[in-house]
Amino acid sequence: MSFDKQISSTILPANARMIQDLKALMKIFTPAYLLRAILFLIASYIVFFLVARFSGWLLFEKAGIEINPLPSQDWPKFIVTFVLFFTPSIYFFCSFIGRKFIALHGSKLALYMGCTFFGAMWYEIILDSFFVKCFGQPGWLYKIWPMYHGYTSGVGMWMWPLYGFFIYGMNQAIETNPKLVNFNNGAAKAFFFAIDAMALEILVNVFSILFFHTYLFYYLPGDLMHFTTIQIFIPYLFACGLGAALSWFLDRLKKNQWMIGLAFYTAGVICLLWIG
Repeated sequence: MSFDKQISSTILPANARMIQDLKALMKIFTPAYLLRAILFLIASYIVFFLVARFSGWLLFEKAGIEINPLPSQDWPKFIVTFVLFFTPSIYFFCSFIGRKFIALHGSKLALYMGCTFFGAMWYEIILDSFFVKCFGQPGWLYKIWPMYHGYTSGVGMWMWPLYGFFIYGMNQAIETNPKLVNFNNGAAKAFFFAIDAMALEILVNVFSILFFHTYLFYYLPGDLMHFTTIQIFIPYLFACGLGAALSWFLDRLKKNQWMIGLAFYTAGVICLLWIG
C-alpha cells in the first residue's frame, strides 16, 4: 500500500467522523431537533417515574424491605455480587442493542474502563461539592463504603470501570446496528448516555435494595424514589459531552492502550484511597 493510500485509509475517516460530529452538534440548535430532544426527555422521565414508583411499591410495600446500613464486613460480598450480576448483563444488553455479539478488544476495553473510573470519580466529588457550595446540601450521598463525605465510594473502583465497559459496548452497538445510525455522532451519544445514566442508577439501586436492603447511593431529591433525580440530567449531559469527546480521542489511540488505561485506573485508586 502506498503512503498516499495509507493516509486516505486512516486520516480521512477520522476527519469524516469529526465533520459528522460537528454537523450533528450544529443540528442540535435547530427548533425541530430541540423539540424532539425535549419530548424524548419528557417521555423518558415519565417512564423513569413509573418504573421508580412501581419498584418502590414492590420493594417497600409488597416485599416489606426496610432500609438498613450495610455492615462494612459485607461490602466485599456486595462488590462481588455487583460485578457478577452487571458484567454479563452489560455485555448481553449491548449485544442485543447491536443485534450481534459485540467484540471485546482487551487493550481498548482497559483504556475505556481505566479512563472512565478516573474521570467519573473526580467528577462526582467536584459536582457534589458544587451542590453543597451552591445549594447548601449535596445532591447524593453514598451509603456503601462512603468516601469524601459520602460524595464518592470505594465501590467506584469496580462500578465505574463497569460503566466504562458499558460505554465501550454501546459505542460498538451503535456503530454496528444500521438502525442506530442517527445516534452515531458525539452529540446524540451525549444526550443518550445522559438519559441512560439515570436509568442505570435506578437499576443499580433496585439491585442494591433488593439483595442488600440498602441504597448504594441516596439522592436527596425524592422525585424518583431517591434512586436518581431529574436534577442530575444537566450535569450528566455535560459529563457525557466530555465523555463523547474523550471517546473520539480514545478511539484514535492505537498504541499503549493497556498501559494508559492501567495508569489512569491506578491513579484513580491512589487518589480515592488518599482522599478517603
